[in-house]
Amino acid sequence: VIGSITGVKLIIQIFPGIGSGPRLNVDIHQGALTEGFLTFAIVIISLGLTTKIPSSFFMKTWIASISKLTLHILGSNLTGGCMNPASVMGWAYARGDHISKEHILVYWLAPIEATLLAVWVFRLVVKPAIEAKQNVKAKP
Repeated sequence: VIGSITGVKLIIQIFPGIGSGPRLNVDIHQGALTEGFLTFAIVIISLGLTTKIPSSFFMKTWIASISKLTLHILGSNLTGGCMNPASVMGWAYARGDHISKEHILVYWLAPIEATLLAVWVFRLVVKPAIEAKQNVKAKP
């Protein structure tokens, strides 16, 4: 978070007209659902890449980059599509609205809850497949 705030301050000093970071363009509930869905999708994709393509670094990087860029573009008109509380914190601190109901619900709670839900769902869905492989290998 400190790095994000420092980075934004440096960006604003060097390029004063660069922008103001992500802004919420919808109501707070729709914004929280959007950020939550985008974060959920990114986490599921990332976890899927680590288990389904374990050896190809370049393929995993390419798929992760394209999917993150696509989801960022899809959410950019509604919430800014950041999906990372730390990166949003720098811009919100620079604007002075880092301790607001909107910022805490949309950019902190929704992504954190979506990450926890995505990890739980992924383990629930993928775990039986991993256990089945281990049981097959263990049988003589």
